[in-house]
Amino acid sequence: MDRRPIQQLPPSLVNRIAAGEVIERPASVVKELVENAIDAGARTITVEIEDGGRELIRVTDDGAGIDPADLPLAFAPHATSKLRSDEDLLKISTMGFRGEALASIGAVSQARILSRTPASDMAWEVFDRGGAISGVQAAAGNVGTTVEVRNLFHNTPARRKFLKGAATESGHVSEALLRLALPFPQISFRLVSGGRTVLDLPATTPEQRLLSAWPQEFRERRLAIDVVDAEVRLGGIAGLPELAHPTARYQYFYLNGRHIRDRFIQHAVREAYRGLMEPGRNPAAVLLLTMPAGDVDVNVHPTKAEVRFRDSNRIHGLVLASLREKLLGSDLTPRAQAYSAQMPPGDRQDMRQRLAEFFRQAQGSQPVAGAAAPPAMMPPAEPEPALLPAPPAPRSAAMQLHNCYLVTETDDGLMIIDQHALHERIMYEELMARVSRGPLESQRLLIPETVNVTPRQAALLEQIQPLLQRLGIEVAAFGPGTVAVHAFPTFLEKLEPGRFVAELLERGEQEQHDLHEEELLHELLDMMACKAAIKAGDPLSPAEIEALLQRRELIDRPSNCPHGRPTTLRLSLRDLEKQFKRTGF
Repeated sequence: MDRRPIQQLPPSLVNRIAAGEVIERPASVVKELVENAIDAGARTITVEIEDGGRELIRVTDDGAGIDPADLPLAFAPHATSKLRSDEDLLKISTMGFRGEALASIGAVSQARILSRTPASDMAWEVFDRGGAISGVQAAAGNVGTTVEVRNLFHNTPARRKFLKGAATESGHVSEALLRLALPFPQISFRLVSGGRTVLDLPATTPEQRLLSAWPQEFRERRLAIDVVDAEVRLGGIAGLPELAHPTARYQYFYLNGRHIRDRFIQHAVREAYRGLMEPGRNPAAVLLLTMPAGDVDVNVHPTKAEVRFRDSNRIHGLVLASLREKLLGSDLTPRAQAYSAQMPPGDRQDMRQRLAEFFRQAQGSQPVAGAAAPPAMMPPAEPEPALLPAPPAPRSAAMQLHNCYLVTETDDGLMIIDQHALHERIMYEELMARVSRGPLESQRLLIPETVNVTPRQAALLEQIQPLLQRLGIEVAAFGPGTVAVHAFPTFLEKLEPGRFVAELLERGEQEQHDLHEEELLHELLDMMACKAAIKAGDPLSPAEIEALLQRRELIDRPSNCPHGRPTTLRLSLRDLEKQFKRTGF
């Protein structure tokens, strides 16, 4: 084996290695340069790119500028105006601080800085061509700083060939600039790509700037967040559950103005929306945390995208509690989208007559005296104090459609209810209340039912054994690869205990079970409520319909089933009038 001596790397190679960590693509360059402009106190920042940023990136600001005496150090590695001592590193309040971005950029491009301070009569410029830094020269320019970056990765062809097409890279630049702009509404941002303005964010109010992160149709379906806990403040906007998206593209998290990725905050947001949206979807949220700089370490990631909180549990709890409280205090029932196509006059008149007849019958009908849900509708009562207060008297009758949906009148239109989803939510709420008081009532099986299990399922069963006991399910080992179900909840008497436990374990094996105990409890109750609820296709008597609607008024989150699907859609009277071309109301 050939032994080579250890030697000091030349500065040019050191900078290229550093650039590999900091500069991934043109958007990375834009991020570093715009952060410097923000730190300089700029009020207007313009970004210009050509060929997606591969050929040219130019960032111009009207900030404080760089003194001519400091320009020679601008491209020097680890040279910065933002740190002076070790103590400064523990309380960083600026966007940039390491002093390596410009050196890294200059090492893999042909860069130029043109800058002028308010006290100077002229501008000055300096060049960095692949690590070779020129002297400072006088030039013409306005107050502020312009940084030009040409031929990115020209001297590292392996990196350049991995860049995508101009449209893709331009999209990344646009997204990077938007992320930077959201917490700074007092600054005007503009992006020009190929001579065309593709992003224009004039200075505005904080809320209007945050809304620019979302599509137009999202903007009326939002909740404002503003919570103060001692020296920590959480602000921003959160979307209604119906805006949840398959990806997290509409989520933005900030700490002291810096865009961050943080698993504790992500988890808190998901937990706040648990049961209000379908699994696998992501809420829309733009959240801004403000806290003392000394309570967080931002020097843990090359691109400063990740941070380390001194008390991450406190931040998690603040985000979770703030969002959950806001959601619970809001009407989360989605509004149905009225059909917008033209309806033939004959069909329109026929529909008008049907609706009028339905509501005339509903208003004239009387609820059955003493009506109550049959045993199939609700878990059997336990010999304990009543779980819920007496239901209020119903306001109007409802109609069942296709043995799946219920239609009922409201003050401003009508509601369409998914009977299975609503009953599932009611069952879930009742089960949660009962479990909080003690184990569910169960019945021992005369003949235990056996279930074959895999080693992974056996380990999962051991993990959730305390939760199963709280739910009235008793399962014990029966032999190699087999367990036996000895007791089962009384309200699930119509289900096969062995099949239920087998399905529970199969579902658990497929999912990730790094959940906390309380989250596992929610998962199990979700499944139990779904199995016990009435199904789509089940015909309901008037008494059953009344019982279901009465109980809807007594639960916390009637708008969504435990899986997050909506239980109810609203159609306003105004929407109906538009469809029937009625005017003068």
